[in-house]
Amino acid sequence: MTSRLYALMFFFLLAFGLLALRAWQLQVLEHEKYALRSQGNYLKTEGIPAPRGRILDRKGRVIAQDRLVVDLVYEGGEVAFKERLLPLLGLKELPKVQGPTVLKAGVPEHLLPTLAEIAAGQKNLKLVERIERSYPNPISGPVLGYVLQANAEQVKRGYSPDEQVGQAGLEAALEAYLRGKRGVKAVEVNVRGERLRETILEEPTPGQDVVLTLDLDLQRVAEKALEEALADINAGRRSKGLPPATRVKGAIVALNPKTGEVLAMASAPSFDPSLFAKRPVPQEVQTLLKDKDLPLLNRAVQPYTPGSTFKLATSYTLLEEGYVSPFTAFRCSPYIVFGGQVRRNWATRDMGPMTVKEAIAWSCNTWYYQAVAQDPLGVVDRLAARARLLGLGEATGLEIAERTGLLPTRVWKREAFKEPWYPGETLSLAIGQGPVLTTPAQVARMLSTIVNSGEKPTLHLVKRLGPREVKPRLEPIPGRFWTILQEGLRKTVKEGTARHILGSFPVPTGGKTGTAETPGKRAGLEHAWYMGYGPAEPGSPYPPLVVVAFFENGGEGSRVALPAVRKVMAAYWQVEEAQAR
Repeated sequence: MTSRLYALMFFFLLAFGLLALRAWQLQVLEHEKYALRSQGNYLKTEGIPAPRGRILDRKGRVIAQDRLVVDLVYEGGEVAFKERLLPLLGLKELPKVQGPTVLKAGVPEHLLPTLAEIAAGQKNLKLVERIERSYPNPISGPVLGYVLQANAEQVKRGYSPDEQVGQAGLEAALEAYLRGKRGVKAVEVNVRGERLRETILEEPTPGQDVVLTLDLDLQRVAEKALEEALADINAGRRSKGLPPATRVKGAIVALNPKTGEVLAMASAPSFDPSLFAKRPVPQEVQTLLKDKDLPLLNRAVQPYTPGSTFKLATSYTLLEEGYVSPFTAFRCSPYIVFGGQVRRNWATRDMGPMTVKEAIAWSCNTWYYQAVAQDPLGVVDRLAARARLLGLGEATGLEIAERTGLLPTRVWKREAFKEPWYPGETLSLAIGQGPVLTTPAQVARMLSTIVNSGEKPTLHLVKRLGPREVKPRLEPIPGRFWTILQEGLRKTVKEGTARHILGSFPVPTGGKTGTAETPGKRAGLEHAWYMGYGPAEPGSPYPPLVVVAFFENGGEGSRVALPAVRKVMAAYWQVEEAQAR
């Protein structure tokens, strides 16, 4: 019996000794290790949102920036002071929710003190700060783009779920520069999960500011010129017995041809980019996404049939490839017959013999038919190659996503349609009809190349990325007849198809009208174009400018696009509109 008692006492002593030894190990030897582990129970790290960089115009005026907004978040259950809260929010009852729900997004500043007083001490009602994109001076939504909270795919790539991400336009194209680097903070909470204090471990780094080449004043003029063109479009439709249009669909691009800086880029119809930044995203966004007129589409960089603006590329090709000389004359007849088909001019009268300069000025279709009919199968591939040299059918260099269009060749048709190129197709191509497609931005670049006497600019919408200036780039293009093309463009205004609008304009300009037929559409629904530049004579004190206006199914270029270009020119050179008429 005694031996059993001794054994039991030894067992208990050993057990207590081991417990004491373990306690000494935990409290003395491993104190620091477990102190830190214990601290982790009430310290957690959270990300600190980084503001996106600002977008500014060339004069430093803010187009887009971040702002701090406050949301009222409700997590369900009973709320004190409900009789005060509900009228402030315009509610009759609190919603039945499971989990956090925003009762009021973007609380107005005058309500913040009252709501803070009501929410104080209530676990299920709190004011939460977040960063929201705002647009103090918004420009065309299709150009500027918009931001949305990161989706699942973007979260996988390293974005935070609450981070704003550029989804289109400049906001998307400049994402790498505008996006900042998130900070980190340590948050101390008690056992009930209540926040006690915060310590910033790493400050957030804001995104870089981006200065655009756009001029807000000229941008607004271009956007207004698009809107005001609706009256001219409908006047043309009435004359053709067509129903009126309810919205303008088109684009205007204005740039400095010497540098490639885009001074204005407007697209219609447009939208308010701030709609996408709101939380929750309003119903208007779904309406925009379903709109058949595609208001999210930037028409300045979408390809369309160029019509007679393409005749400058044809003229360049004919001269440089030796098909015509500056003195070669063809009769501008009302029509010609080629391959058994009647090919008509826009004018029903015989306009007499013309050289290439008069053909440009009067946009004579039959002159171009006769010129390319000399070698209809040989000229088509040369025309595509020369047009590309001028900047058509290729990216312009713009920072935003753009389509490249189409310059058809014999090989392209054989591969695409398994049939040969027919001679008659070259006649259509020569006047900018058929499968050829170019964007308004490309047409502006082509005109810039011609007025620069063969210096093709790279177009750009960005003037400065953070501290780095974006330098202009010019590419020399071979050519011997730039002066002839410039004289043809000048004749268009002095005596040709643009004389009625710009003939008495105070600044000497040149340009080219364009009316592009659209397959399956009635007369009066053509695409309307005008490309113009100035000053078109040496010694003028005015700064250089190229403007292209395009209207989808707008009708005649001289009726619709030409007046829109005149408005932009008058504003840029500060010429009174009454005087410009």
